[in-house]
Amino acid sequence: MTECKFSKMSAMMFHVYQFENYLAYEHKMLLNEALVLGMLGNGKTRRSTDLARELGTTYSMMSRTLAALEKAEFIDRAFGKEDKREMYFTINKAGSKKLSALNGYDFSKFLALLA
Repeated sequence: MTECKFSKMSAMMFHVYQFENYLAYEHKMLLNEALVLGMLGNGKTRRSTDLARELGTTYSMMSRTLAALEKAEFIDRAFGKEDKREMYFTINKAGSKKLSALNGYDFSKFLALLA
């Protein structure tokens, strides 16, 4: 009998849920918040619309995610010079420190599934 094509996906999701629980209990963060912090981790300023497209989420979800990161003081917001409706986000020192702590999580079992 062949392995169900979803068995690997369920194993991967198990590890994603484990990471979500770790984020919730140890860092009081949601998965999207950690992912966006990681996306901003290179220090480059990014538009909210670009972040939403890259993560594959809605603009309203990205707005809530960025608001939570801003409230936690992990990112800084700047408005566009020509169009004040455009918003740009950058990770700050506190966000970089938090990202370093998140990078300490052991992803080895999850990554082994990708090999």
